Amino acid sequence: MTTSTPHSQTSSETAYGNPDQPDAAPHWTALWFEPQRLRLLILALLLGLAGAGVFPVLSTHLAIGLGISPLWIGVFFALNTLSGVLISQSLAKASDQGLRRVRILWVSVTVSLFGSLGLAYITQYGWLLLCGMIWFGLSSTAQPQLFAMAREAVQEKDAALFQSVLRACFSASWIIGPPLAYLMFEWVGFTRLMWIVAAMFALCLPLLPGLPDGRAILGSSPAEAPTSRRIKWLALMMMAVFAANTMYIVYMPLYVRETLGIGGIVPGLLMGLAAGLEIPIMIGGGAMAHRWPLLRPLWIAVAGGAVFYTGIFLFESVTMLALLQIFNGVLIGLAAGVGISVFQRLMPRRLGMASTLYVNAIKVGSLVGAGLGGVVAQFAGYSMVFLANVVLMGIAALALWQCTRTE
Repeated sequence: MTTSTPHSQTSSETAYGNPDQPDAAPHWTALWFEPQRLRLLILALLLGLAGAGVFPVLSTHLAIGLGISPLWIGVFFALNTLSGVLISQSLAKASDQGLRRVRILWVSVTVSLFGSLGLAYITQYGWLLLCGMIWFGLSSTAQPQLFAMAREAVQEKDAALFQSVLRACFSASWIIGPPLAYLMFEWVGFTRLMWIVAAMFALCLPLLPGLPDGRAILGSSPAEAPTSRRIKWLALMMMAVFAANTMYIVYMPLYVRETLGIGGIVPGLLMGLAAGLEIPIMIGGGAMAHRWPLLRPLWIAVAGGAVFYTGIFLFESVTMLALLQIFNGVLIGLAAGVGISVFQRLMPRRLGMASTLYVNAIKVGSLVGAGLGGVVAQFAGYSMVFLANVVLMGIAALALWQCTRTE
């Protein structure tokens, strides 16, 4: 249970609600059929499909197609993630100071389109790394700007639910995206797959004109000051969770193929199953967020993650790997679906920065996970990656405990 500041209610709390207290129940009428909101949901689905066409097969392409070792695969993902963090954080600050969010999205989607074609044809590691850093760096700005737009497009009482549904659209794309990506990778090759990904980004461009492009209210409020330490611990918790998630996504396909000797689309099916389970958990978590203490969904998420990674380390059958995806769905469904709303409720006057802190906490975690996973896989084997993930869940629990007890 989180603690609340003993001070009297500030004007910011009046406008945005005390972040430690449950909000009033969201109303459901006219929430989904407003054209701008529908456009945001479609954009989330298309951008998610594009990402789901690249990330699941990229490590396999680097290892099998280009013969790159696990350590250098980790370096590739780590540097690309670092590029994404630096660029998106800079653009988030600019967006909160008045740079139009739609303009950022135009650049992000256009660069993603051409960057996908670069990944398709470049085979030399150095140039591939440079292309990836540009592609990851600018494409990663789209998601936080979409979240900021979504937060500005709905009322406070609908925010958690709509953000969860928006995040669920990204997850929905991962139900069919990874299995189809592996099928296309096997049938037509990586190059043609990247052309399909580029087409997904191209479909996003006609949806950008006319999106809500509100500007942030600059300056700080008294309600933001007590939450700064909590935000740091919350960010550390998200980093640990998504460091583990990145290690799983990057090295699970290689573990299944090289250690368990199972080829084909099994890794894609496991990812798709997890994404399918995440969606109802995300939406349910968003709908119930107003009833729960602020951090309770994140405690449930970390507990699910500890069970999941312990099971992945202990069991080798495909059946058990599939059953354990329930706990993976709890972990990602709640951490990703409700996490964005927690950041925004703690930073109600800086929605662009709050959204980007959330996304960049995930990306810094991915950076750590990519580097750590490469070292562990190179020197201890793929199975030990999942034991390292159990340790990361312990770190996430410790950070969440500190966030809970910090006023």
